[in-house]
Amino acid sequence: MVSRSGRGVVAAAVASMLLSSLVVVSDVAVATADEPEVAGTLESHELLSAALPVGTGAAERVVYRTLRTANRWGESSGSVFLPEGAPPIGGWPVISYAHGTLGSADQCAPSSTGFGPGEIEPIERWLGQGYAVVATDYSGLGTDGVLAYLDGHAAGANAVDIVQAAHELYGNVLSPRWMVVGLSEGGHATYFAGHEATSRAPELDFRGSVVVAGPTHMEGLFPLGGPLFPDIGITGLVGYALYVLAGIDDQRPEENIREVLSPQGIEWMEKARTLCAGELGRHIRAERIQLSSLFSRSVWTPRFHDLFREMMQVPVDGYDRSLRVVQSVSDTTVPVALTWAQPVDMRSRGTQFEYQELSGISHGQTTVASMDQTMEFIDRLMK
Repeated sequence: MVSRSGRGVVAAAVASMLLSSLVVVSDVAVATADEPEVAGTLESHELLSAALPVGTGAAERVVYRTLRTANRWGESSGSVFLPEGAPPIGGWPVISYAHGTLGSADQCAPSSTGFGPGEIEPIERWLGQGYAVVATDYSGLGTDGVLAYLDGHAAGANAVDIVQAAHELYGNVLSPRWMVVGLSEGGHATYFAGHEATSRAPELDFRGSVVVAGPTHMEGLFPLGGPLFPDIGITGLVGYALYVLAGIDDQRPEENIREVLSPQGIEWMEKARTLCAGELGRHIRAERIQLSSLFSRSVWTPRFHDLFREMMQVPVDGYDRSLRVVQSVSDTTVPVALTWAQPVDMRSRGTQFEYQELSGISHGQTTVASMDQTMEFIDRLMK
């Protein structure tokens, strides 16, 4: 059992880490896989059977080549939606949408289940305004293996490469002009996509990124995992940790993540492989699972710190196109302190970006609540 003083020490350490992350600035290398591949190569496509957004003229489920992790190739599935009517001269400009946390199992993939409230509304608005929308499931969610959750370089590549796959499928129906928008997990992916889009898809005309409630500086939080980790008030943190662990266990077996997990941690990591986020969260709450109970020992080691940094550390400079960041101060899923750290670091590097802060808005509704300003930003850059 941990004493109150012990818990206080750990809580203080967490607070210190969060505060220090406000001024820590590190270079982030652009990851590339060694195996020669053509990013975005279309492997298959079929009519989309999931519920379609209002305003869809045509829809396909695609499978395409992309990164599986930061340094290994694989494939991802995703959805492609075209607006109703005839395309404009030059084709429909494209929005690549990166979705929020849905789970790791194939049945959680939006190309199978469709999009829920908070995410389908923006897609319908983009379609209504004459934008085609592509939406990656992320590699492993709807394809072989387990999603490499918060493996930023891979998720970012997934969001870029589906645009190339859509162009292979539809050709001149689509304009080369495109942008990426992401919520939550997808906001994290969008930082990486926006950072690497012009070099990854030089034949396209990338215009910019919109990050909505995207977690940053998680590479400093996750290594604090261990038996003494306190409750720090982040809604869903246990579920997110389980998805991270399951992704590492599946996609990076050489890390032997199980060696730091308790029997309960291994049991729940296995559950996370098969449950979508809503159901997993209900089970965690019903059984009152604490993050500390997942671990047999601390992961505060140089080895795991380097791993989490490789996976999660969001770039703070090197963006060559416009960037917009949106965050609600009322968000208990991605606390604003973690988002504030990112603008501080970006400004210290001279990175230009627009920032919108909301209040009284929940995590899942942030995209909808900020949509008018986001549309102005998109239209300004794309039309």
